[in-house]
Amino acid sequence: MMTPAHLEALEARGLDPEMLARHGVESFARLGVDWISIPFVKQGRVVNHKYRTIRGQKEFRQDKDAEKVFWNVDVISDQTLAKYPLIITEGEFDAMIALQCGKPRVVSVPDGAPPATITDPASRKYEFIHTAPGELGQVPEIILCTDGDQPGINLMNDLAIRLGKSRCKFVQYPEGCKDLNDVFKVHGAAGVQRVIDGAQWMDVPGLYSMDELPPIARQPVYRLGYGELDNHYRMRPQDLTIITGIPSHGKSSFITDVACRMAKQFGWPACFASFEQQPQTDHRRALRTWFTGKKEKNQTQDELLRADRWINDMFSFIVPSNEDYATLDWVMDRASAAVIRHGAKLIIIDPWNELDHTRPSDQTLTEYTGFAIKEFKRFARKHQVHVIVAAHPAKMLPDKDGTIRMPSLYDISDSAHWANKADAGLVIWRGTDKMGNQISKVKIAKVRYQEEIGIPGEVEVRFNPDTAHYECISTDENRPVMDQRWQ
Repeated sequence: MMTPAHLEALEARGLDPEMLARHGVESFARLGVDWISIPFVKQGRVVNHKYRTIRGQKEFRQDKDAEKVFWNVDVISDQTLAKYPLIITEGEFDAMIALQCGKPRVVSVPDGAPPATITDPASRKYEFIHTAPGELGQVPEIILCTDGDQPGINLMNDLAIRLGKSRCKFVQYPEGCKDLNDVFKVHGAAGVQRVIDGAQWMDVPGLYSMDELPPIARQPVYRLGYGELDNHYRMRPQDLTIITGIPSHGKSSFITDVACRMAKQFGWPACFASFEQQPQTDHRRALRTWFTGKKEKNQTQDELLRADRWINDMFSFIVPSNEDYATLDWVMDRASAAVIRHGAKLIIIDPWNELDHTRPSDQTLTEYTGFAIKEFKRFARKHQVHVIVAAHPAKMLPDKDGTIRMPSLYDISDSAHWANKADAGLVIWRGTDKMGNQISKVKIAKVRYQEEIGIPGEVEVRFNPDTAHYECISTDENRPVMDQRWQ
């Protein structure tokens, strides 16, 4: 039973007497004249009571050692209400207001809001979530109607973390109102409905509608000056190119030619992480030759000085010491430094097989390789650079006639991820034609963005060791236009 004084006080809050009676709210004189009791019912049985004052300073008590459950918890498993969002309030009176305003699926937390967010996994504050009906995990939309003060915000965030932000919404109260009860007293049932119906999804980083996404600047696409090959392979920041080929078939020479063309034509600094070449000898010789168009022994002192100035300005090198283990993390950390300190726009890993592939014991080689490729692509996007990775194929066995076929991207050691995840995949191959003449081919085996960076195909090329340039045999439009700074 409810005393007239209690009934009058609750009606002043906008609470419907029939609603109070239906949920068993009654006066509780054993604690004093201002106390009422609110039963917590689970599966039709009362498992707890909350006792509270309704005038003066708020005080709360509950039954000793009682089970903590949502107030009105049975609506969670009521399948006749499954089509409605689940509303969670901070207090039972706010929940009753929502029910009065036509929202049939409403519960309230049993203990109110915490003074600070709770990160301790051992805390029992939110045990009522774990003991709630299993249907709670299937609710697609949850509206958190906690109070608008700091404890209410703490409660909202705690609930969202435990229930999953992806299915939680939050409400915003009109000025001067901190909960649904306030909204009802000032704006009536229509105001409560507007607040709940206007709930917004909680922010989930990384998830956006199209209108929320910022515009993306179109990345420039660069033609390297290879003639016919440019129709099949062009370079762009943010992409990952995988290059494979049998050892000694020209992978590194082709990559050096690409790096030099980008440096000369477009001012792209490059960083080499080469584990089969010495920068002071192998790289310097190849780069000097490429710059001057002469073998190193035929260059004048002035040509050597100009070439070395260009090399020093446009190239950096990742070189592990005898004490260093060139792991993936170690290399990518130095690649980041190359971007920041030297302005590198092209990062070259040559070859992948020579890295120190230390990995967790529970991670397979295929899983590790897939992770590494993701890291290369993430790095390219983050730093707005192009990444080239050279990777040897597994050992290729000769055919019956003694020849070795051109490998594919799927022949690369360790994983098929190389073929599946590359933005562009090239194969460098050297063999003989039907007349017995030695030829080289660049096969563009994989292109992800064909409208922008090229189409798959195969181009016959020639490597000129006197100039360190690759040339397409099908056209003489191969020599790149030089940046005037280096003329």
